[in-house]
Amino acid sequence: MTLLGFRLDSSLREELESNFENELRFGDNIASFLELLKERKYEAILIEEANLQQDALINLVKKVVEFQKKAVVIILGESSNLKVVAGTVKAGAYDYLLKPVEDKEIIKIVEKSVKDFKLMAERVDKNKNTGDKLIGQTKEIVEVYKMIGKVANSRVPVLVVGEKGTGKKSVATAVHQFSDWSNKPFLSINCISFQNELLERKLFGYEKGAFEGASFLQLGDLEKANGGTLHLGNIEALNLDMQSKILYLLQEGEFYRMGGTEPVSIDIRIVATTSENLEELISKGQFIDELYHKLKILEITIPPLRERKDDIPFIIDHYLIGCNEELHKAIKGVSKPAMKKIMRYDWPGNVNELKNAIKSAVALCRGGSILIEDLPSNVVGNKISKRRGDIQNWILGDWIEGEIANLKSKNQRDYYGNIISKVEKELIRQVLEMTSGKKVETAELLGITRNTLRTKMNNYGLE
Repeated sequence: MTLLGFRLDSSLREELESNFENELRFGDNIASFLELLKERKYEAILIEEANLQQDALINLVKKVVEFQKKAVVIILGESSNLKVVAGTVKAGAYDYLLKPVEDKEIIKIVEKSVKDFKLMAERVDKNKNTGDKLIGQTKEIVEVYKMIGKVANSRVPVLVVGEKGTGKKSVATAVHQFSDWSNKPFLSINCISFQNELLERKLFGYEKGAFEGASFLQLGDLEKANGGTLHLGNIEALNLDMQSKILYLLQEGEFYRMGGTEPVSIDIRIVATTSENLEELISKGQFIDELYHKLKILEITIPPLRERKDDIPFIIDHYLIGCNEELHKAIKGVSKPAMKKIMRYDWPGNVNELKNAIKSAVALCRGGSILIEDLPSNVVGNKISKRRGDIQNWILGDWIEGEIANLKSKNQRDYYGNIISKVEKELIRQVLEMTSGKKVETAELLGITRNTLRTKMNNYGLE
């Protein structure tokens, strides 16, 4: 095997030399490495990430791919960062091995990679905001980063599977942002948030006269996202009729507006996400088998948090920064006893549950570090009546308790009006955001008249 290595340590060099009889070359700095890169063709190239900055590493991979189009490029890395892992894979690296890795294991991976290598030659997009759920440094989450880099530039549909709270929308966002059409629209629809008729209007749009009240032509989100990516969250919530329309879109690259007779051609990438077992739904006649197989040509599975618990301290550090800013606190960290409780808990709600638990703990914390008594009862293992039930219920309970205490301190007595108005304002804001500011749809979802909605928006400054 012909192999070129960059900044490899002596033990790995010796292992390579003892296993491969063909020509091996090693560069210890970028200048010497680039000279060797141009001299001949190599079957494999190993790059030690070492102290290379993100952009420098990605640019080096791009340079390698430029001169060695048929070589397997493998990164030996330590950063376990989405932008680095997905960026290097997208730039053309075959694999990103998160250290520590045994030298003998690296040899096996190199041998296998050379045999079944299929080159990706893609440009890299840098400095992307991919959401706050894709955080971690374990091998499990790094595998997700690699898959994002591999599928980014295909126009083939992607199915993202994972338990609730694992960050499926963040993966969908990252797939779009690492693609070469990241400057095109990215629209996200939670299929469970709309009744199917409203969802059909939102997705496909409608012609004038399509239904009572349709007084003009309305473009749907499919046309608005043309050239870009459409994320369909909770795809299992679609009824069979809507599923068949999505299947037709994927097969033919066109669709019909509601009330329309002429097909509308479109170029769009669908990223569907689900936390359900779609194969079970197929067996029950609740999901179309052909649509499932069309969506899962490229599939990304997100591991639950309980399978990557070593990421938990890293995630907590990230969320503490935001919680401190939002709640005007200066919490420095988590006490050792509290961290033990956190690490022993299985987090059935995954990253979402952890995020909410940390926010609640920061709100309750009265010192510089989160203590056991600041944690939710289900994490601690205590059965405290006021925190019994779903995590959303006790977080709501804690929030209301804090609001009442705040009103008491200001000698205000209208608890109902003050608290309900905050809840109502946030509910209207979120539904407006969900419907892209469409007042008719927002009023229908809220179950109020358009006039009532306008009045409330004006009162809350939401215009």
